[in-house]
Amino acid sequence: MVSMAENIEKTVVKRAINGLVDTFCHNLDPKKRLTIPSEWRDALGNPTYIYVMPSASEECLELVPAELMERTLQQYQSADIFDEEADADAQAIAQFAQMLKVDAAGRIRIGDNLLAHAGINGAVTMIGGIRKAKLWAAERKPVAAGGKLDLTAFRAVAAKRKLLAQSRKGLV
Repeated sequence: MVSMAENIEKTVVKRAINGLVDTFCHNLDPKKRLTIPSEWRDALGNPTYIYVMPSASEECLELVPAELMERTLQQYQSADIFDEEADADAQAIAQFAQMLKVDAAGRIRIGDNLLAHAGINGAVTMIGGIRKAKLWAAERKPVAAGGKLDLTAFRAVAAKRKLLAQSRKGLV
């Protein structure tokens, strides 16, 4: 018989190990709501809210778990009151980030300004990135080009990690 404490521990471990992985294609519903995949909601512990903000480097949006955003916000809240650089950085983030309630069906309503920025008006490609995910207008970032997956980035990361592991063992 598994105790309640063991069940809680297994749940916490699962949440810590899981991340936002895989790629999903969903459509905005008629009220412009987006359903967060149930796999991601489970991995995040079924959050009541989540953050969405523009990507700093691409024409898409980033889905940021509350825990990750709260750690970032805490860093800015801990800054000295006269730290104008920290204040400017915090304002740049706060101005464009949206804290969105996740409804019982796992849907969020992203603001029109962010949807317009990313060109999202129908189909959305959601690409996992372990800690956070990217939300693309489907026509801007297809999952596969010509029916084949583009594994270039995956192979580059694998090669980099292999080289790092070899250097740790003194093989490079």
